[in-house]
Amino acid sequence: MKLILFILMFLIIGALLILSNNNLPLYKDENIAKFKVLYIEWLDNVYKNTWTITGNTINMKWMP
Repeated sequence: MKLILFILMFLIIGALLILSNNNLPLYKDENIAKFKVLYIEWLDNVYKNTWTITGNTINMKWMP
């Protein structure tokens, strides 16, 4: 349950940061479209970074 709550909070905070950093009031239709594009790009970057970190962790030499 805590993991789901953490992921949900992470996604919501990310959305709020995208809105505030780009000055996107969501009462305009064009801003909603921009927000969708920016949010999907952000999620894609999170996925790629997670993939990279996991791959680098697996390839590390752990034994002395």
